[in-house]
This record gives sequence, C-alpha cells and structure tokens, in this order.
Amino acid sequence: MIDGTIYYYDRLETYGELFVHACDLQLGRGEWPKPPELYRKMCEARDPAAVLERFKPEEPERAFVNVAELYDKGVLINERRLVPIYHPPVEDLSE
Repeated sequence: MIDGTIYYYDRLETYGELFVHACDLQLGRGEWPKPPELYRKMCEARDPAAVLERFKPEEPERAFVNVAELYDKGVLINERRLVPIYHPPVEDLSE
C-alpha cells in the first residue's frame, strides 16, 4: 500500500472471484460490476505497475484473466483508478 502496509489475500478464493469478475466485465452484463477487493487494493499500491506485472499471465493468449486487458492500464498506473476497457458486442452470426 502507499502507506507501506502489506495486503494479504487467499489465492484460491481470490482467483475464482477474479475469473467471475472478468467474465461479467467482458460479457457486459448491465452496469459495470463492482471490482474485486484485490483490484481496488491495486489502486492503493505504492507501485501499481509492479503489482500488474506480478499478475501478468505467463501465456496471455491462454489466460482466463489478464488484468491489463480488463482495465485501462495507463489510468490505473497514473491516476490509481479502475476504468474498464469497453469492447463492443460481437456480431451475432447464429443465422
């Protein structure tokens, strides 16, 4: 944290929460869902860029959750805010 405190979390529980949140965000179900506590704590980190790097997937193309693809990285690092990246709906090709 900015004040030097350390944030601890349960990895298994948190990763499940991050996955569900990513699905909700990317599917655009209504209003933006409230971000998980871990993401909110990233805004309070002394070095948000370093925190993002720690959560960077080893194989981004195969990852279920990639924070850098969910939120505007520049805004998170420079302004310490979470701004979801908007993706337009995919064209319906079911016909």
